[in-house]
Amino acid sequence: MQIKRLQSGDEKIARRVIAELKLNSDTFPDSTDYTKRLISSETNYLLAALDGDKPAGFLIAYELQRIDCNQSMMLFYEIEVSEQYQRQGIGKKLIAELKQFCREKNILKMWVFTSESNIAAQNLYKSTGAVQSSDPEFLFEYFPDF
Repeated sequence: MQIKRLQSGDEKIARRVIAELKLNSDTFPDSTDYTKRLISSETNYLLAALDGDKPAGFLIAYELQRIDCNQSMMLFYEIEVSEQYQRQGIGKKLIAELKQFCREKNILKMWVFTSESNIAAQNLYKSTGAVQSSDPEFLFEYFPDF
């Protein structure tokens, strides 16, 4: 199993990972230009777990700059592992790779949201060193009709 950060030049792989694991489809409907912008940004991290050329999982995260110090934070946004590859340590490997990028870039902290009902995600995060915040937080969303 190879864990790879997808970057410029990996558009075909990225489109396949997104189509198969996120959209449960054979094709990704958005343009190649969109995919290229997504993975060519230095602050976007699309990590793919690949079994040969077959996508087994992915993790997407975004590096966010802070205004109060000279260190960034990492928003670990989403992780997905194909059902046939679950319980084989792939999620842990994806998170370990993201943590390594954080160490290399001297990231202040990495954080992830999950729902209270998503016990599997909570267990994965705890098993990879995450500490549950004691501060209750609420997620508010804005949509294009601001």
